[in-house]
Amino acid sequence: MNRTLQLLGLARRAGKILYGEEILNQFREGKIQIVFIASDISEKSRERILKKCSYYNTPYTDAFSAEELSAAVGKRNVRSLALTDRGFAENVLKEGGCVHGESTKKQQ
Repeated sequence: MNRTLQLLGLARRAGKILYGEEILNQFREGKIQIVFIASDISEKSRERILKKCSYYNTPYTDAFSAEELSAAVGKRNVRSLALTDRGFAENVLKEGGCVHGESTKKQQ
């Protein structure tokens, strides 16, 4: 799990992460590879994100708290984030952990 958080830090520095409402807006564009939902996010927000993940067959994980996600990417109050890079997403999936949904999509 610690390796996954390190990968999130690298992805942030590479500019390959979206946060919050940006995630919901980018599903249709096909840019979202994997979503991280804080384990302590509100139920309403969780449902909105999970509906999009289900519809677009996007993997997600809720294995980390908002505090852990925030520390990993160096921002405050991160409740949800998404990786937009397939390479980073594949590395996260290789690490295992508690990932739900489909594997990363092929880029078109």
